[in-house]
Amino acid sequence: MTLMDPLAGIDRISGKVIGPNDDGYDAARQTFNATIDRRPAAIVQCRSTADVVAAVRAARNSGFAIAVRGGGHAVAGHAVADGALVVDLREMRSVDIDPARRVARAQGGALWEDVDGATTVHGLATTGGTFGDTGIGGLTLTGGIGYLMGTFGLTCDNLVRAEVVTADGSIVIAGEDGDPELLWALRGGGGNFGVVTEFEFTIHPLGPLQSGAISVPLEHARAALAAAADIARQDVPELVIFAVGPTFDLIDGVEPDPATAPPVVRIVIAFQGTTEDAESVIRPLRGLPGATGGVIPATYIELQARTGTLPFGLRHYWKGHFVRDLDADAIDAVARALETTPQGMSFMLLEAITGRARSEPPGGAAFGQREARWNVSALSIWEHPSEDGSMIDWARRSADALAPSSLSGAGYGNYASADESAERVRAAFGPKRFDRLSRVKRRYDPDNIFRFNHNIPPSG
Repeated sequence: MTLMDPLAGIDRISGKVIGPNDDGYDAARQTFNATIDRRPAAIVQCRSTADVVAAVRAARNSGFAIAVRGGGHAVAGHAVADGALVVDLREMRSVDIDPARRVARAQGGALWEDVDGATTVHGLATTGGTFGDTGIGGLTLTGGIGYLMGTFGLTCDNLVRAEVVTADGSIVIAGEDGDPELLWALRGGGGNFGVVTEFEFTIHPLGPLQSGAISVPLEHARAALAAAADIARQDVPELVIFAVGPTFDLIDGVEPDPATAPPVVRIVIAFQGTTEDAESVIRPLRGLPGATGGVIPATYIELQARTGTLPFGLRHYWKGHFVRDLDADAIDAVARALETTPQGMSFMLLEAITGRARSEPPGGAAFGQREARWNVSALSIWEHPSEDGSMIDWARRSADALAPSSLSGAGYGNYASADESAERVRAAFGPKRFDRLSRVKRRYDPDNIFRFNHNIPPSG
């Protein structure tokens, strides 16, 4: 097909249309990961579903593939693609709450801080990202690990309805009052099926919350990880437990000098219940050599804020595996990665999959890694292009060492980098789920117009 002007046919659009020669083009195409430098044919900053429909139809009429931008935080940088038309949802961030029905309805460009701010005033919440400035779209469509997943399930499990603009510019409803099979696919199948312009989530009552961490000197990392694994196996749904390291504890509330501060492994804890109940569950951590810290009551907003934000403009390469368990081999692989982590901002992240996150919601979900007890990822983060080779190499080596303990040979799609292989994408779902997703893809995007993602090609 001969490509036409990507802006041809975009009329009556309320948002702004930006081309390569326009002011603001470079700012509009920037993504979270500074290793990504892509030049789309046009960026359409949509303000409504009607704008999205106009943009999709214009792209199709002109022969352009479509990239979709929500929060733009994906390490793979799929929100922007060379030569594509970008449907930019950042001006579509409204959130409406129906506390009686316990439903939150959010536009496709909303961030988790938008959703959390709207739900918590009613004493309600759903499982959201651990970084408040993460977009709801990418997190939901690829799984959704968060601090409430033990009792509420993954983010995708709480998606009950969605409005989707498909590849031909049609508006389709995913859910009981529309296409339940499309809803199943959106619960973990990624952005393969269209532009989700509205998400509807189940929201849940919030009880008392505890937040905190136990820090253990790095030399005792193996003991700390073994203790965390034992606690995770108890599958207490009220408990969500992560581990990060190497990191450094504050000294009198001040960030220490990494060159001189003793490195630690931090076991991060979120607990829905009383302080006493939380302490009862995490008591084995307190007996670890050199352990410090604990839990205190927190609001959900405070819990979400504890992670802070990761600024745009840093360089990233992330890779990992969902592992069957933190067995001796996995613990040894993580410990060796901790011992060889480059100085700076890189770290290992371990997230226990517990409680309701291990079970599919009513109607099922495409997400395919629930039998794993942990998601383990090496996160390389750095500033200078001169370090690209060494930083990427550390993440790859650290992830490869986990392969013998991997559930499926794949990691978490939300953390995957741009070079994620088709084999790992397929492995994340398994053959049956992948084939089912391919059939849904064929119905809604037979020409694979939405291919800037961890792609599921249409079957047939």
